[in-house]
Amino acid sequence: MHFKGWRLHFIILAALLTLVLLIGGQWVYLHFSQEKPLADTLKANPAVQAMEVTRTAEVLEVRVILSPGVDLPVVYRQVQEAVAKHYGREGVKLIIQDHRSPALENLWRQSQFAVYEAAVRGNFTQMAATVSELARQAGVDQYAVNIDDSYIYLQFSRGQDYLYQVIPRNDALNRGEGLGV
Repeated sequence: MHFKGWRLHFIILAALLTLVLLIGGQWVYLHFSQEKPLADTLKANPAVQAMEVTRTAEVLEVRVILSPGVDLPVVYRQVQEAVAKHYGREGVKLIIQDHRSPALENLWRQSQFAVYEAAVRGNFTQMAATVSELARQAGVDQYAVNIDDSYIYLQFSRGQDYLYQVIPRNDALNRGEGLGV
């Protein structure tokens, strides 16, 4: 079929080929310049079992599965720094995955009131005592509550199950941190 002396099927074929090349080129660029180097960096960390990068229109999600019994504040900062190095800090959501059980989920729900209150008010000693008592009552094998200037880190472990929770502190939220990396 001709359109003003041009063969229309060649024009359509050229447009489709150009589109495929552009999309493929973008994928290759993102994969080899960001995703693969990030995966290599994180897999070199013995505390990281696996990672996955998912893109949506609004946000980039980096999902990391951590090993049981890690030093959560140290590992979280290492993962944050690696993600920031490869993607920057804007529009990245870091998700830490663990191996939760219903009992640990219930303990987390019971602990939330003290943890979020401490994140706002700063009564960390009272939070630690409350979490300690709740963990003791729940029969948790090990637990840890840690704090830095941006986050509260909570770890519970019972048998093969473990729960990691990273909660932004109120002053970190006021500075604009805690929403991404």
